[in-house]
Amino acid sequence: MIPVGFRHPSLRFIDNEFQTADFINNIILYMPLGIALSGTSLLRALLFGLFLATGAEAWQLGCLDRIPSLMDVAGNTFGSVVGYLVAAILVRVTGHDPKALRISRPLAAATIPIAIVGTILLVHHRTVSDLSDWSPRFHLAIGNELTGDRPWAGSVSRLAIYPFAMSSSQVSNLAQPGVSPAPAEPPIVDLTPPADSATLNAHPLLPRQEELRLYETLVSRNQFTLVVAMRPSSLDQTGPARIVTYSQDAFNRNFTLGQINKALTFRLRTPASGPNGVDPALYTGSVLSAGHTSLVAAVYDGRVSRLYVDGKPAAQADLGARRPRIGRHVTSWLPGSLPVREIELGGAEMLLAGLFSLGVFACIGVPRPLSMRLLVGAAAGIAIGGATWLFGISEARLGMRILLECAAAGLVIAASVQV
Repeated sequence: MIPVGFRHPSLRFIDNEFQTADFINNIILYMPLGIALSGTSLLRALLFGLFLATGAEAWQLGCLDRIPSLMDVAGNTFGSVVGYLVAAILVRVTGHDPKALRISRPLAAATIPIAIVGTILLVHHRTVSDLSDWSPRFHLAIGNELTGDRPWAGSVSRLAIYPFAMSSSQVSNLAQPGVSPAPAEPPIVDLTPPADSATLNAHPLLPRQEELRLYETLVSRNQFTLVVAMRPSSLDQTGPARIVTYSQDAFNRNFTLGQINKALTFRLRTPASGPNGVDPALYTGSVLSAGHTSLVAAVYDGRVSRLYVDGKPAAQADLGARRPRIGRHVTSWLPGSLPVREIELGGAEMLLAGLFSLGVFACIGVPRPLSMRLLVGAAAGIAIGGATWLFGISEARLGMRILLECAAAGLVIAASVQV
């Protein structure tokens, strides 16, 4: 729900392809809503699920790289109905209201060390933003066909890769040939691809030996500049449509420059940004025009990733910034289909803040005035959010967001707990 960029909303972004795993995930996601509405009516559970899911998908129409779907609405709505029915069955069989959970004081108090240890695991790591996890088996190509996706529609008149990070002035000079001398170091790859896009989408651009040389050079330098003169033939391309990709499949890449309608995205694999290079990825605003050739430069200096269009800065991300993350020793035990990136920043610290709040109430008792309960819950949430910000975040905006999320989690627990 929190976008990295906005686009002009359009119904053409809707994709109603049915995917079993995604549909099941959407059912499970909204089951708690149905459980929370148990005791009201089945119609209310259905309508709440329908309206909330429709609102979420409608919001995604204007969010870059989001794919709204009526299948998601159907799965979410069905999930709220299933949750309601499961709650009704539990009440009938056990006589217990599933909206209320009795927790013994010793068990609740045990959530304090759980929250503290969980927070330490979330923030105690070193952010690694080099190219050490690149794969030498990946292929450099134009278009998507090598990864099994639909090919990108457009043409590339030049592709060059320099084994160093260009400065902003050097990129600007590239967009104005003859203004100043060429970069001091020649490109390691410099191609003028043929106009036959079908050929480009079917084969790697380099012989195997040159691919290995490219890999070894860039990994040892830990920086590079990708320069592409490209012209899209359509602005209705999503996915993203891969313009230039150094990858193996749709989920494993060394880097990819892609098109999302009028915007560009650049995804770079590092130990911090993940095998798909989306944590975070770069997204520009509307910078492309159909039939117009743009000179695009993607620059990485070992920490900061930047995108330029026609010599002008278009997007930037600090891949070396500290961010809370679930350690690899934990994610290795999780199913590969779980959206771990969203869980890390959208749920983990809120869960820990809620647990810590519950433990605090177990230790000090539950104040009868609601205002006091809210004060204690907010303070407990702020303690977890503040510790996460202080020890695990180097971006003020992200730190403030997590602090507010943790405070909100504490307030929810405080409003829910009863003596």
